[in-house]
Amino acid sequence: MADTLHPSNSAPKFIRDVHRGKLSRRLRLLGFDTLYRNDLEDEEIIQSAEKEHRIILTWDCEILSNKTTQSYRPNSISFNEQVREVMSVFNLRKHARPFSRCIKCSGEIISVDKDSVIALVPPRSGQFMEYFSQCQACRKIYWHGSHYNSLRKWVDEVMEGGF
Repeated sequence: MADTLHPSNSAPKFIRDVHRGKLSRRLRLLGFDTLYRNDLEDEEIIQSAEKEHRIILTWDCEILSNKTTQSYRPNSISFNEQVREVMSVFNLRKHARPFSRCIKCSGEIISVDKDSVIALVPPRSGQFMEYFSQCQACRKIYWHGSHYNSLRKWVDEVMEGGF
């Protein structure tokens, strides 16, 4: 089924409709280019999918019936199950690059020198953290704060195939 939906050996790119934005953030966390805006109309989603070769993840019957784009309807309402399902259907584990995309905009994240961002982060984070990354698109700054360990655990569970 995955080969039919995405025949390429490259990592697939996704676009999500207005429903279930949390799935988009989690796919981004795993390193997948996932476009999501809650203000896109169906036609804009379809056009973007065609132009950028994205797979549409949706529950919208009209979008699913469009024959010019690849689309998929996750079966579960639980976002963890949706992630597991999408990872399996599209055989994504081999393409995952966790923590390489911005969860806000899907831009690429790269390591940056602490001195280049120290003035932009909360004082305690700047004081105690040594390693920082920044999104090349929206400029959001990331560091291994208190939430990192729980996100890392979640990523490890996904990559091992469980939840």
